[in-house]
Amino acid sequence: MEWSDADLVQQTLTGKITAYDELVNRYHRPVYQLAYRMLDNREDASDVTQDAFLRAFAALGSYRQHANFLTWLYKITSNVCIDRIRARRGLQPESLEAEREKGFEPAAGMESDPEMLSIRDDLEDAVGRAVQSLPDRYRVVVVMRYLEGVSVNEIAARLAIPSGTVKTLLYRAREMLRSKLRPLLALETK
Repeated sequence: MEWSDADLVQQTLTGKITAYDELVNRYHRPVYQLAYRMLDNREDASDVTQDAFLRAFAALGSYRQHANFLTWLYKITSNVCIDRIRARRGLQPESLEAEREKGFEPAAGMESDPEMLSIRDDLEDAVGRAVQSLPDRYRVVVVMRYLEGVSVNEIAARLAIPSGTVKTLLYRAREMLRSKLRPLLALETK
């Protein structure tokens, strides 16, 4: 029998810690993916994932049983990511080349033409830097909407803000990105 999230939370609150292990097993991957997309760094994403689960465990008493557990956990994860981003302000995101030097390779099956690979890498790097340079509140919604494919209403639920606010944040983020990437886009049209 598979327990619901609410049942597992209740069991954890009564002292059955293995129930929380089940929640961690269920949601480790999506929490890590959110952290990685927000932070663009594997080590930070791993640290944040662990910290988010620890914070969630400490706050289980405040979890409302009728709420979606993953939504609640995403909110905690987003907050931990924002804390991490604020803590590392001033550090530049690593380039794809630096990631390769560490042994991380881009997804297989991409173009094999060296010139196309170089152009794609430069474009990915520029877009990644532009997204990373967005203020925290804009970066969060951009990552969730465009990298994770989360709907506006789900973003609103996860972040506990109105959907109109999400739409406004997305609009402003797109404008900021367009402005930051305009020089690159001008080169492409020449």
